Amino acid sequence: MLILENKDFNQLSLMDQFFPDLFKLEGELARVDEILSDERFLEPFIKHFHTTCGRPTIPVDVYIRMMYLKKRYNLGYERLCKEVSDSISWRIFSHIRLEEKVPDYTTLAKLTKKYGEEAVEELNSLLIEKAHDEKLIRSRKARVDTTVVESNIHPPTDASLLSDGVRVITRIVKKVKEIGHGVKAGFSDRTRSIKRRILSIAKFARTRTQEARESVKAKVKEIVKITREVVGSAIKVSTMAKAEMAKVKDIQVTRAKRFVKKLDETISVVEKVIRQTEKVLSGVTSIPDRVVSIFDQKARPIKRGKAKADTEFGRKVVLVESEEKLIISYKVLEGNPSDKGQAVPAVEKAKEVLGRAPDEMAADRGFFSKENERDLHELGVRHVAIPKPGKKSAKRKEFERQHWFRRLKRWRSGGEGTISLLKRRYGLDRCLFRGDEGTGIWVGLSVFAHNLDKLARMTG
Repeated sequence: MLILENKDFNQLSLMDQFFPDLFKLEGELARVDEILSDERFLEPFIKHFHTTCGRPTIPVDVYIRMMYLKKRYNLGYERLCKEVSDSISWRIFSHIRLEEKVPDYTTLAKLTKKYGEEAVEELNSLLIEKAHDEKLIRSRKARVDTTVVESNIHPPTDASLLSDGVRVITRIVKKVKEIGHGVKAGFSDRTRSIKRRILSIAKFARTRTQEARESVKAKVKEIVKITREVVGSAIKVSTMAKAEMAKVKDIQVTRAKRFVKKLDETISVVEKVIRQTEKVLSGVTSIPDRVVSIFDQKARPIKRGKAKADTEFGRKVVLVESEEKLIISYKVLEGNPSDKGQAVPAVEKAKEVLGRAPDEMAADRGFFSKENERDLHELGVRHVAIPKPGKKSAKRKEFERQHWFRRLKRWRSGGEGTISLLKRRYGLDRCLFRGDEGTGIWVGLSVFAHNLDKLARMTG
């Protein structure tokens, strides 16, 4: 059952009457609370979850405020609940009375997954809409840039991916057998065999001789062979478990089906890792749609050319920022598409949120194309400042020397500071949720906390 507001929070208690000054918010939290008091922020949740039956959940206004605190202070769910429980000001901000129990951290995690990416995206749009209505944001300038949100995975190697696959398959097979299905199918735990070979590879990798390279290659081949055997045994377990479940009807079958489905999915991914490893061993290094993680299969290797990390593993995100340093719109991209194709959709989305296109728009040279300049002008953007890469004609050089172009070009570089702030302070550096949906939610909540904090400072 969906509960929109904690109505009991506004009722006075004995503590409120005897210590009125103790229960007043001040500073940033007071301003954020005032912004969130607008009922429009409940609309995304009413639209998607208006059911009136089932077990009552925590109020939506409590959830929104607690998620702001989570991202604002970069806390995990469990730590967040402990901090809210121990802090009077955080309780007041979250609309949780002193005598009330703070929601369990597992409840918050489940609600975040239930509400999904679309509700968080609408929440951000409504916040920008409110800022625009109150004339806190103007539609004059916008800058577009991309960044990478890293997935919570280790730097992948062929051997480590195969090791992860064997470990996950072994764990799921054990759970299926514990329930009582596929017990007669033979399956050996080969995780220790894999681990020994991984340690050997690490020892050989310290030296860069040709002999060491051949030794590493030989060990990887052994790991591939073991992984194939594990996959073959797992397929037999899955087949036998499915045949047994077809004959039985009880509560355990539902749980077993869930594990068998997960086992089949993991087998499919590990088989793909085996194929790509064999290609690498044969000398093929360029593999499209390469799997870089068993746990987050759609994470991509993205070359950024940075000194710290030449290649990052995760997802590319497009950000559109206003002159007030508010993120007007964002989008998590699939794969690693060129920046060139993102300029027009980004401005279109910003126009949808604000009701009109910005007068001026700036982006780096990766977004340049003549078609982009033409399409952006047709959308209503008067000045488009995107430097042309490579050799320029005299006419183009003269165009880029104009005062407005140089002004916008200098202003665009400030977007790097905003991205750095989002990564350092609001958790945009590494996504701890899995999958495309999880990354969309993570990025949306980071942007929401950033914008809310910025608006609180602007109104303070």
